[in-house]
Amino acid sequence: MEGTLTILGGDWLRKLNIIPGNLLTAVLALFVGIYLIRSFRRWLDTKLLPKTNIDPGMCASLSALFGNFGYTVVILLGLSSLGLKWTNLAWIVSALSVGVGFGLQEIVKNFVSGLILLTERPVKVGDLISISGVEGDIRRINVRATEIQLSDRSIVIVPNSQLISQNLRNITLGGSAQGVIILELTFPLDIDPEQVRSLLYETCCEHEAILDKPQPSIRFNKLTPEGLSLSIMGYVNSPRVVSLTKSELLFEIVKRLRAAGITLVK
Repeated sequence: MEGTLTILGGDWLRKLNIIPGNLLTAVLALFVGIYLIRSFRRWLDTKLLPKTNIDPGMCASLSALFGNFGYTVVILLGLSSLGLKWTNLAWIVSALSVGVGFGLQEIVKNFVSGLILLTERPVKVGDLISISGVEGDIRRINVRATEIQLSDRSIVIVPNSQLISQNLRNITLGGSAQGVIILELTFPLDIDPEQVRSLLYETCCEHEAILDKPQPSIRFNKLTPEGLSLSIMGYVNSPRVVSLTKSELLFEIVKRLRAAGITLVK
């Protein structure tokens, strides 16, 4: 206890060489530095980077890296304005190491992981990813966590360390990913399989979102005492339109089955 009081007492402050008169200068430098960084970053985001050929994800990464570097420089300049000698940083490093040992491991791990994401870019802003049952578009990569927007427009905050350490599926990596629609329907045993197959195939081919190449396919999935199961597979331009196209396709299939007098197994 006595050792702790000694560290927090005046002797330790005198060793840091902090002059109270420089406190106002340090605070002003901090506010001015933050204002300049935000202004320059806003200029990068709205003026300079949009005019380049850099993709939006890389633009967001460059802007974030500049902001993080700038804030670090501002903090160091603020400490310098206080009269802090760099030789005394060992005291601060020691204090931080104790804090890391008692609960800041996750923060440091997420910070390092954020830097890896911003530099190596295994994922970038705009990518459609799936991780731990969460699937959505990356909207922002911060140094601590990544924001993922789901289909219902809600936002899930995922720690950056999870994006580095866990298995992650980047659905749109490379920009040429196609979406796959798979439907499985069960019909009574007394139907004409060829008639149903032709009806389903024509429905898929006539839908404007279903690609001609690869061609849609209708496969005999399984035969059970309850009925005959057929699976439908079709491809679309983007994984983002799978849900909507699947819904439209089901509506049209049900409509045509009713018109043909064909029922499904309940």
